[in-house]
Amino acid sequence: MSKINFTLEKANGSEALELNYERVFAIGYAGRNMEKTMEHIKELEEQLGVPAPKRIPTIFQCGNYTLTQEKDLHFVGEKTCGEVEYVIIIKNGKRYIGVGSDHTDRALESASVPKSKQACAKPIAVQVWDYEDMKDHWDGIKLRSYQTVDGKEIAYQDGTLADILPPDLILKELDERVGGIDNVVIFSGTVPLLNGFTFGTNFRYEMVDEVLNRKITSDYNVIAISEEER
Repeated sequence: MSKINFTLEKANGSEALELNYERVFAIGYAGRNMEKTMEHIKELEEQLGVPAPKRIPTIFQCGNYTLTQEKDLHFVGEKTCGEVEYVIIIKNGKRYIGVGSDHTDRALESASVPKSKQACAKPIAVQVWDYEDMKDHWDGIKLRSYQTVDGKEIAYQDGTLADILPPDLILKELDERVGGIDNVVIFSGTVPLLNGFTFGTNFRYEMVDEVLNRKITSDYNVIAISEEER
């Protein structure tokens, strides 16, 4: 079992939330709109050579070591990038929602999607929200990401939680296929890219709740390590 610390933000303040988690999962091809999901699968196949999945949504278990709140992250090669995702955090049966980045090695992804998920750290913001505070206006909550390319920050993704399968459906799939879904961290799947895959030196991601007038934002530096032996 591994441990990570969060700050639970509430209407009347905040409090520490310590999670002893048993597993980390990343959900793939979790778009709520099936037509757009198939477009994304085709985009991955055409641009990166990623084979189409046998079943959607897909479920990948990641090593607990991949979860991180560090800011300077090292990745092998120049073809890695993040994806903003809402994150389901379950502690003793209670749900919390955070935001993170399913950073993935795009070159390795064309050979093996499961291996590409293991090869990169999975950043997650420190702040989380209580699911009960958000569920009544869930679909309107926004997810955005930005990349710094050649010293300039550009918009990379812009969507809402309505673009992604809701927690109930994701947890149902996990329970049926994996079982024992408690004290876990689950990356949900992502929102569409604005202009295709981009590789930058900083990835900033955020979740915005305009109803409760609050936002979680975080970022990390993408530091490429040479693939050459020295």
